Amino acid sequence: MLHFDLSSPVEMLWFGEFVSPEKGWRHLTRRLYEYELMIVTEGELCIGNEETEFRVPAGEYLILPPTMNQHGTRECRCRFYWMHFRCPALPATLSMPRQGKVDDGKEISLIASRLLAAEAKAPRGTRSLYLATLLLLALADGAPPPESALPPRKAVCARVKEYVVYHRFSAIRVKDIARELGYHEKYLSAIFHAEEGVELKDYIAERRAEEAKRLLLESDYSVTEIARYLNFGDPHGFARFFRAKVGLSPTAFRSGGNEKERKA
Repeated sequence: MLHFDLSSPVEMLWFGEFVSPEKGWRHLTRRLYEYELMIVTEGELCIGNEETEFRVPAGEYLILPPTMNQHGTRECRCRFYWMHFRCPALPATLSMPRQGKVDDGKEISLIASRLLAAEAKAPRGTRSLYLATLLLLALADGAPPPESALPPRKAVCARVKEYVVYHRFSAIRVKDIARELGYHEKYLSAIFHAEEGVELKDYIAERRAEEAKRLLLESDYSVTEIARYLNFGDPHGFARFFRAKVGLSPTAFRSGGNEKERKA
């Protein structure tokens, strides 16, 4: 799940509609410094980052967070709206899946058309920012059911994930989550592993690594400041953690790494 603070409008950077050429088109490879929303209206978009490949058919959307290696995974033909934006995650007022179905295509098309018109008159003006925010809210209407409607074990995992999101700047321990949610540590870990297919401690580390990557790409904080921000004891400990999870030092990741490191 992605989490956004919509207590004020999102910082919409660019918005448009793209139609791929008939043959041979593949999404470009680049470093993505902000969120990108893509709403596919025709065909299928094939795109990925350094971790996952996505296939997004017509009638679905995808939001990619900042990443070092956004790229097309194969040639495809498609038509889609795209929006680059920035938005803080906390305090979260909206949560939605990274990829999902468009619940009301007519409503989305209407908002997108109004946003295109607003951008033509006053790029990144007040009207555009509110329409961009409305677009996210409309997409969230088709999100999965709330936690209360999920099966009990899934609901427990959803609560764990929420806890990790809200505390990802801290040195979270499994026993902290278990104590907060009222479960035995081993029982909670077993449920999470059975339902999510990953050890809870590894999931926590992955989320902290994602936040570290976001800060390295989006901010001007030094590595020492980011280590302190994420509550690591010292920059060296943060660097060891980051290299173990990402395969690059924080400094190399921020600069894009050399060719050998990217292939490693």
